[in-house]
Formats: sequence, structure tokens, C-alpha cells
Amino acid sequence: MTERMTLESTQGIRLAKRVAALLKCSRSAAEQVIVGGWVQVNGVVVDEPARRVSDEKIEVHPQAQHGSIPLLTLLLHKTDGVTCWPDGKARGQASIWDVLDPAQRAEADRSELQVSARQCKQLLSVTPIEDAATGLVVLSEDPRILRHLEDRQSPLENEMSAEVQGQVSPEVLVRLNPQGLRTSINHQTEQVTVLRLALKGYVPGELGRLFAGNGLELLSLKRLRLGRMNLAPLQPGQWRALLPYERF
Repeated sequence: MTERMTLESTQGIRLAKRVAALLKCSRSAAEQVIVGGWVQVNGVVVDEPARRVSDEKIEVHPQAQHGSIPLLTLLLHKTDGVTCWPDGKARGQASIWDVLDPAQRAEADRSELQVSARQCKQLLSVTPIEDAATGLVVLSEDPRILRHLEDRQSPLENEMSAEVQGQVSPEVLVRLNPQGLRTSINHQTEQVTVLRLALKGYVPGELGRLFAGNGLELLSLKRLRLGRMNLAPLQPGQWRALLPYERF
């Protein structure tokens, strides 16, 4: 018996090698299956390809066995103070990757997809909003969706709700409707005005600058819709997986 065989028999082998043998696929494909949360070891989901196993019971989800591993896209109702930028932890803030708690998965999620913590951390965000803003953000590992969300030539429409201090006069409302932006008053009191805005593409900070330039104090900002995807019925902090037939 060679030294390598001795080590494998005493310490086990990498889970990725075991899964590759079970599925008769490449090691990289097996790692994708494992990271995606499709593999159980003795009845417990394991998302670490390097985990060493020996005679444990290895189970692969039937969908992954058939070679159909959907790429993950998540819709999140971001709350105030959570950042969309990866360096948030260095700045002492929670990021959108930190708040993808399984307990916060919406009951409305009908995808039945396996979602692992390791996989969530690998998702990319190309739809950021301000740290103080709330509402819909998207995280994905699907290159097609990421390209679509990043497309500057055909940007998706963003529907936003903004609260500003005081009343908005008709003259100011006209100035809040430059080319490419549709703004209307949804509700108004002496203290607060709620505005509804629709614009193609969104750059964090641009609405705040527009309001400030017109003498308005922005109190809150929420993204309600991105393309065809609506925030409802997600509650603050909740998330769900994009269904295969859903399109932005």
C-alpha cells in the first residue's frame, strides 16, 4: 500500500473527490455542487469541498444528480444601515452578505433551492443603494443576470419612494422632473411629502443631490421595483431566490 493510500484510508479523502466519483463528473463540477449546498454528509448539508470523509453516508440532491444546478440569484429587502459594498465590515457595518440568514428566508420563497452560507458569500451585487436607503437589492452568481443588471445601454427602470421634509411646491415638483426622471407626489402633509420616482438606472447619491439642490431635506429612500421585480411581499430583512421563470 502506498503512502498516499495509507493517508486516504486513515484520514479520508476530500469530499469533492468522493462526489466527483458518485456523479462521474469533474472535480470542479463536484465542488460547484458542494458549494451550492446540494450535498449532505450523514444527513447534514456540507458546503466545504475540502472536508475529508471516509465511510460517511454521502447524499446528493436529485436535481444536482441530474446535472441541473441552477445558478443562484437572491432578492433582498435591505434595511437601513446595511451596506451594499463588500468593505462594509472594515467600516464596522453589516453588509448585505452578512444578513442572508436562513431564518430570514421568506415563506413566499417557492424555489426549493438549496442555499448555503458559503454560496451566499460568493454572490455579487451590482444594484447598490445608499447605506441609509432601504428596499430591493439583487445578489447573483449568474453571469447573464449580472450582465443584464450592469447594462448601461439599456438600464432597468428603478421605482423609488422618497420622504422629504415639508411640502413640495408645484414649481419645485417641475424641477424634480428633469429628462429621464418621473416624479409625482404620492402623499403630502405640512410636515412630510412622500414622492414616487421612476428612472432608468440608479447611481447612489443622485437623488439626494437632486433634492438638496432644490432645498429639500431627504428623510428616507426606498427602492420598490427593479425592472419587473417588485419588493413586495418581502418584509424588511427578508430574502428569497429568483424563480427560473422570473425575468427582470
